[in-house]
Amino acid sequence: MSGSSQQSVGLFPLCYRIGTQQPGAQSLALNLLVYTPEQTVSGTAAITQATNPPLDVHSDVWGEYTYMTVMKPGVSKILITAQGNQGGPGSNSIVNFKLHLVVGSDWKEGIANYEYFNGQRWVKVSAPAHLVESVSSKAYLLPLEPGPVILPYPPIMPLYAAPIQSAIASGDLAQMKNLASLAKQQLDQQPQLQSALEAAKGEISRLERR
Repeated sequence: MSGSSQQSVGLFPLCYRIGTQQPGAQSLALNLLVYTPEQTVSGTAAITQATNPPLDVHSDVWGEYTYMTVMKPGVSKILITAQGNQGGPGSNSIVNFKLHLVVGSDWKEGIANYEYFNGQRWVKVSAPAHLVESVSSKAYLLPLEPGPVILPYPPIMPLYAAPIQSAIASGDLAQMKNLASLAKQQLDQQPQLQSALEAAKGEISRLERR
């Protein structure tokens, strides 16, 4: 991570709403899981608009993020670049979504430039991005000096019960679909997580018996 004195470690979710939020305006619901050890992101994107016929483009998204550090008094930013299709990077589906999102170092808001394929042509959009469904959270950070410390991490969206309930209450169909997809991915990974946990417990017991 160039230009950064400390690196956050772990996996955390982000939920952005990208658009002008004007009545009838196009909206992009972007739900990402950020994996800090490899500085990668994955998740879903849903572009909707109340037109006739209505716009409804969904993509499975993957990509990466980098820190854009500038000299003082400039402000450092985070650049998220991603692309998407139906089925993810392992599928044979063509790419139908591309994203460049620049946010502040707190991940809260920024500007997104994205493209999507509407079935006939590529459409380019530039719009503000805002982090939503936020709660206070913490993450481990690795400083330059030995020994981890715990510092506040930017507000993030917890997965998955509260956001899903909120989406149901709001009647936001696109958000419900995105969160349901992310929740399913997490549930599908539970057997592997359980297996890894049992392996870790076994290794801990073996080392403690030494």
